[in-house]
Amino acid sequence: MRTLAATAAALTALLTVLAGTTGTAAAAGPTPLAPADLTGSVAATGIFLSWRQPAGGPAIASFRVYEGGAVVRRTATTSAPMQYLGVNTTHTYTVTAVSSNGVESPPSAPFTGTTWTPGMAPQCDEPAPLTVFDVTSSALSVRWSVGRASPQLALTVNGRDYGIVPGTSLRVGGLTPDTAYTIALRRANCDPRTGPVGYATTRTLPGATNATAAPRNLATTARTDRSVGLTWPAPSDGSYVHQYAVYDGAYRVATTWTPSATVTGLFHGTVHRFTVAALDVAGNESEHSPVLSLSTAACPVLPPSPSRVTATAVTASTLRLDWTLESTAGSYTVLDGDSVVATVTDPGAVLTGLAPASPHSLRVVGSLPGCPDTPASAPLTVTTLPGPTDRPVAPLGFRVAQPTVVNTYDADVPLSWTPLPGLAYRLYDGATVVGTYPGNAVTLRTRGAERHQYRLTAVNANGDESPPTAPVDVITPFLVAP
Repeated sequence: MRTLAATAAALTALLTVLAGTTGTAAAAGPTPLAPADLTGSVAATGIFLSWRQPAGGPAIASFRVYEGGAVVRRTATTSAPMQYLGVNTTHTYTVTAVSSNGVESPPSAPFTGTTWTPGMAPQCDEPAPLTVFDVTSSALSVRWSVGRASPQLALTVNGRDYGIVPGTSLRVGGLTPDTAYTIALRRANCDPRTGPVGYATTRTLPGATNATAAPRNLATTARTDRSVGLTWPAPSDGSYVHQYAVYDGAYRVATTWTPSATVTGLFHGTVHRFTVAALDVAGNESEHSPVLSLSTAACPVLPPSPSRVTATAVTASTLRLDWTLESTAGSYTVLDGDSVVATVTDPGAVLTGLAPASPHSLRVVGSLPGCPDTPASAPLTVTTLPGPTDRPVAPLGFRVAQPTVVNTYDADVPLSWTPLPGLAYRLYDGATVVGTYPGNAVTLRTRGAERHQYRLTAVNANGDESPPTAPVDVITPFLVAP
């Protein structure tokens, strides 16, 4: 008969190995271009990442966020909120694009951010150079990183105030040829005496001036999860316009002969900042229209289903299930036949309290925040190992007391339950074994501003587990700024 300690050690080792297994299928087709302009808005407890997918190459189905060589987020759009990272922790991310054929791009340039130090108000960013590019005789593009303070950013070009500019880039037109320009970016919530947080100088190329008036009244005609229709009136003064150029931030996304355009190749739930400039025959740009900020449709028309589903019989009472979803789900529902057997927040589940040598047909459904659920994964049949039929009952009285801040960075989480004779108790955080305990309580020390989902099972002398308790969700506290 296996001892309880041996069973627990084997289970922990197996779950650790399974948790690190990805299993990537071979893919064929052209390689996508790497995502560009990866940046992040840093806050006390997380980092909101965003990036741009360059034009060209095969169609992109999803993106993968990496940290330390491991995939930490999959998404079907061009942003990813990395939440509950813990206070005062440093993270370096890269992003890859995945084509509809499953071919993965090279990684983007990295972005590194550090969440705030608890108990201290965030400082404004140190001055840093802006990136100025695509300079012509009449226009320039500028981009920047959001950083860690307020995203309320004001841009000036040679002293001209362009006001609060949304996003992380902008195209500025109607400039004078062969002229020096100074570009400065300031944060609206910082003391202006501290100077700009972004600064650059450049010179436009020699050439002709485009005196056409800036287009006005830019409006949207239609939106889907992958495209946006735009329209604007032709100049009322009768001035000649050869073409119009449509920009999303600093990047041209369309050129049209008529005062309308449809921008395609976008991703669901993404914010875009469009402007339009009139072009003369030489391609010189007028001043741009005011920025029109709008979002694509929030929900994908064809959401992906969970894939790469694997199931492993761990013991006579326990199964381990893993999967991936090339999108960002708020939670997952695991079905055995048509019965819900688990609801979890991460792509992995441990099912306990099962009968020995029992078959299970498992499927997974992802819940997309604010959108319809994904289609279910294909069913996967797995059978528990043979063994004794006795199962302990699920633990009673599982609860969390008020977590407490114990130092600058950490918090203690006290958990307790009502014990029964002859049983040990196994604590899970998601699908990870935290430990197996003989008593009725444990206090865990964790980083402040982390999220945990704990479940508890009872374990008998054979190493067989009870069904789990209902989950207990914990967000650990931290010192707030004065």
